[in-house]
Amino acid sequence: MKIKLFLICCFLLTVFFSTQSQNKLITQINLSNSIHYIDTSFTDLPGNGFLIDIGDEILAVTCKHALWTNRPGDLKTIDFKGKLKEWKMVVMNDPSQYVILGDLINVNSDESIGERNTDKDYLVFKIKENHSKIVPLKLSSTLAQSGDTLYQVGWSYRIKKSNAQSFTAIANKYSGSGLYISSLIQQNNAGLSGSPVINKKNELVAIVSSWKFDNETQNWFEAPCSINYLWNVLYSYWLDKNKKEKSITSFQEFLSNYEKLNGVRLEVSSYLYTELFFIDWLKSKGLKYGSLESFNQWTEGLMNSFGIKVTADNYRKSILIFDSWKDGFSTGKKEIKDLEQLLASEKVTIPTFIDFCEFAQELSAIGKYDKAIALLQYADEKIQHMGQLYAFLGDVYLAKGEKDLAKEAYSKCLQTYPEYPQAIDGIKKLKQSK
Repeated sequence: MKIKLFLICCFLLTVFFSTQSQNKLITQINLSNSIHYIDTSFTDLPGNGFLIDIGDEILAVTCKHALWTNRPGDLKTIDFKGKLKEWKMVVMNDPSQYVILGDLINVNSDESIGERNTDKDYLVFKIKENHSKIVPLKLSSTLAQSGDTLYQVGWSYRIKKSNAQSFTAIANKYSGSGLYISSLIQQNNAGLSGSPVINKKNELVAIVSSWKFDNETQNWFEAPCSINYLWNVLYSYWLDKNKKEKSITSFQEFLSNYEKLNGVRLEVSSYLYTELFFIDWLKSKGLKYGSLESFNQWTEGLMNSFGIKVTADNYRKSILIFDSWKDGFSTGKKEIKDLEQLLASEKVTIPTFIDFCEFAQELSAIGKYDKAIALLQYADEKIQHMGQLYAFLGDVYLAKGEKDLAKEAYSKCLQTYPEYPQAIDGIKKLKQSK
């Protein structure tokens, strides 16, 4: 027993000292948001931020889901539309150091503020003024590998007045945009959102975002948003600055330019290639949804034309099967059991709850409320979530005119997620409809 206790103590001391030594290397990378809108009627839960060095410019970064609570009520999309008075980032324990942010680079009036933001959880700003000693981070050119030691670095609500702290974690796997990790010491890190997740080289690999349920292992994981989406933003920014069109050729030019500026070549993931170009290819073919067949056709073309190899992991296969099933379900030609059979034939699990929720929104928008409700009830039975699904269910009931059921669904959401914006908005709509 004594030997066991001794070994546990040694392990904890190792973790403590490794974390402390890491802190000494990275104490000057963290900032905290200070957001000022023209309309001040919002809850100030600012979250963290940091700077990145892309070779020819320094940019400021924070998490997109900060806007779930940090916004005026009429701000519905990722576009401030003149509503923002000033966005600053400050050093929490030294307010004399601050950065005044300029334009939002990834402004998007078509992207709603909501659950899907955690899959693209970066707000990237130009910098107007920099009055800080903060060291900008370089982006990792390679993906984190399973078993890698990573560090979430920032201020949680518990440690607002001290230096930013690093919380050691182990990389598990990528799933979509999420990098699933496991902290060595489990503790309440609420408020850490927007903090950088870095590797042992102090390179950025992700941003602290949310928790997600992994359908394969049936476990919850901390799920920082990987830098795949950030590369997407930087590529789009480069296109705008250089007045170029989006294409495989221009993306390769972007990569070469980045290598010239930074001395490293990005190892592009299959996920990033797919997110950048597959949907555009589908549209060019007149297709609304993808499928395994269309994906294989697209990847074959990439290999033949550019020598680029793109593969579908289990996450992608699940999405493609789900997409190929949607039309049949919408038109009544297929049932939910058909989806289960298709997924089983490829030995993959069902998609995430947000994929079901978004399809339910599509069905509701065309008046197919019962199908939307059946879909969400199925997802509720099969997939663990943190109550958000009930907000989507409430929206469908409200659209159908079943106000009592809508209220019940919104209330269920708020029981587990008291500040979930979609449910709060739903309750407001119910009151206005009386």
